Amino acid sequence: MVTIGYSALGVSLPLFVAHRTGLFEEQGLRVKMKGYPTAHPLVEDIIDEGVPCGGFAAFPIALHRHVRARPLHYACAVAEDLDNPISFLLVRKGSGIRFLDDLEGRRVGVLPTKAYREWLKVLLGRAGLGYHQVKLDKTCKCMETCATSKVPIERMVPVHDVLPHETAGALRSGRVDAIFTNDPGVTDAVRSGVADIFGDRPILPSLLGSPFLFGSFVLDSHFVAERPDEARRIVAALDEGVRFCQQDPAEARRLATSYLPPSCADLRDGLGRPMFLTSREVDTARLQATMDLLADGGMIGGGRLDISPWVLGADTALPPASAPRSTPRLRPDHAESVRRCA
Repeated sequence: MVTIGYSALGVSLPLFVAHRTGLFEEQGLRVKMKGYPTAHPLVEDIIDEGVPCGGFAAFPIALHRHVRARPLHYACAVAEDLDNPISFLLVRKGSGIRFLDDLEGRRVGVLPTKAYREWLKVLLGRAGLGYHQVKLDKTCKCMETCATSKVPIERMVPVHDVLPHETAGALRSGRVDAIFTNDPGVTDAVRSGVADIFGDRPILPSLLGSPFLFGSFVLDSHFVAERPDEARRIVAALDEGVRFCQQDPAEARRLATSYLPPSCADLRDGLGRPMFLTSREVDTARLQATMDLLADGGMIGGGRLDISPWVLGADTALPPASAPRSTPRLRPDHAESVRRCA
């Protein structure tokens, strides 16, 4: 049995498809799916709690732990471009927000991950605004606060964490005036009539280049070393899941329903249109360029790293299995750190 973690987001469609349609079983695998509201706690559990693999995770989330704890392997990819967005800045209907400058003095929500916090910092910086994380938790250790920023205090934007299932409600109640996030929260908020999409161009491809490699499926390097054959078979199943998403994206979104938060599980008309790549379609040179961009922009820390040894495909040659490690002990509070997502 292999436990596979999943982020309950629209970017994880190939993983949902692989599980729902029996692709893992076709590879001779028995898997147990474990849901997380975002990829941030998923990656934390891969590093700290012995979860072997999971996805999909935005690269700044995975790379932050890759350079500080131990390496991860990366398989397949999800990307966005100017015609196929993943990330959206939503503004509350009637808020009067038309330009980035209008965010000054407003409450802004963010999907609570390393990636979206860093990307929102870049977006606000384009308008000369600063990022102030209102509530700091253990996932915010790398974030700047008002005290360390060079931006004048009056130009600091208070940022609040908003989970996907909270998106529509946070805008409706006025808890926040805008949110930087992705599906399923985006589609639910717009469909509910409480939000408009800011701007006429996708945020990340406009800021960081199009197409933009958003993230991938990640595997613990210990798991790959100890169980290389299973790792390859997981990637083979995911490759088939990616092909399914490429050929029938509407059906893939329908199959995702049981893995998403019930209040926003309907992605049949999802606004997010992620593009998925099989492990063979991932261009290592382009992936390296993305890693360099994130490192140079201070979004992962630790400087540039060579990603090529950590790119994993279904036919990647791996050394023979190494001796297994002892099973780590779970923290007493572990059960409280993972929310049910299905």
